[in-house]
Amino acid sequence: MILHSLYGRKVVRVEENRVIKSGPNLRAHEAQTLRFVADNTTIPVPTVHETRWEGSQVVAIVMDYMPGKRLDEAWKTLDPGQKSSIARQLHSYLVQLRRLKGTYIGAVGHGKACIGQRASVVGGPFDSEQQFNTFILEDLVKLPDVLQHYAKHALTDNHEIVFTHGDFAPRNILVEGDRVTAVLDWEDAGWYPEYWEYIKALQHLKPMPDWPEYLPVILPPRYEKEYLGMAFLARLLRH
Repeated sequence: MILHSLYGRKVVRVEENRVIKSGPNLRAHEAQTLRFVADNTTIPVPTVHETRWEGSQVVAIVMDYMPGKRLDEAWKTLDPGQKSSIARQLHSYLVQLRRLKGTYIGAVGHGKACIGQRASVVGGPFDSEQQFNTFILEDLVKLPDVLQHYAKHALTDNHEIVFTHGDFAPRNILVEGDRVTAVLDWEDAGWYPEYWEYIKALQHLKPMPDWPEYLPVILPPRYEKEYLGMAFLARLLRH
């Protein structure tokens, strides 16, 4: 049974308790990330059983089947109390992630960092936030000098580096009633500046009509200047 299919990638349930994620451009660090999260947090994630390679490329990951319904699909069936309960659980999971501090920017095992809203761009890993900012600015379209000036000042380099999911959207969360049963899709996860989770999560403001009412519970508002700076840059980035 195909559980998910997008951009040539598929998640197929092959046994009662197993799925296989396969397709082009799987990221080699995803299986390692799932093991890291399982070892260092209480976040419900699939147990990885096998990583299949063709040469230097990962082509499939065999992992546990996780029960539950996608949050964006289940949302309309939930009452406000259930929604609030889920929001509090998700907040507690992100708090656990953000307590994990890093010394570089990139995926686990010194893998590459990933940016981009419409398409992924990878680079690094980066030893400093200044290097990471330079990488982001390299994705700008050709700009007049005056906009180049403002773009350079949209980013600062004084943040802690924390572990980050990087695609914290309702489609990647499974629930049963008011209980979170899994957080999925960790391919963009890694060590990033502390504001990065906010920027990525706030890209998904309208998967459900009242989702913005619960986001402040999950991610209490912070990083206002960083959000404004990245919102400005988002209009100018190529990807």
